[in-house]
Amino acid sequence: MKKVLFAALAAMFILPAFANKKMDKETMTWRYEVQDLGKVAKDGKSDIFKIWTYAKKDNQALNQAGKNAVHAVIFKQIGYKPALAGTSNLEIDHADELKEFFKDGGEYRRFVQFINNGAVAPADKIQLKKEWKIGVTVSVNRADLRKYLEQKGWLQSLNSLF
Repeated sequence: MKKVLFAALAAMFILPAFANKKMDKETMTWRYEVQDLGKVAKDGKSDIFKIWTYAKKDNQALNQAGKNAVHAVIFKQIGYKPALAGTSNLEIDHADELKEFFKDGGEYRRFVQFINNGAVAPADKIQLKKEWKIGVTVSVNRADLRKYLEQKGWLQSLNSLF
């Protein structure tokens, strides 16, 4: 009886740790698409767009969508807005710090909000052969994210360029 109880407890704590590690590894491949909606938040500091995330499980794609949205603002041009990192070597020079920034529950969460509380429209939940493609509308606070990256020393301040 003790062995069964021990095995059950071990499975409860060990298996989720492996699942999170696997999910983090899949996240770091950065498989997503950005759809510019041509919207700007009322505060003028945030970008609103749809992020399409690929994952083996639909709930996993939703968890990764926030990370992908922040990653997109930092490294990809969205509509007419350039990437924050531009042509810098941020991903190479600060790889370990970025891994910590984008971990589950990491600092990236401060800068992203799901529009409609992350509700996914039926048309935005597409099952492909062996994975899901989930589209979620998000708002990323570009101004605060830039300020954060500058304070960390990951990006050069715009004032320093002049």
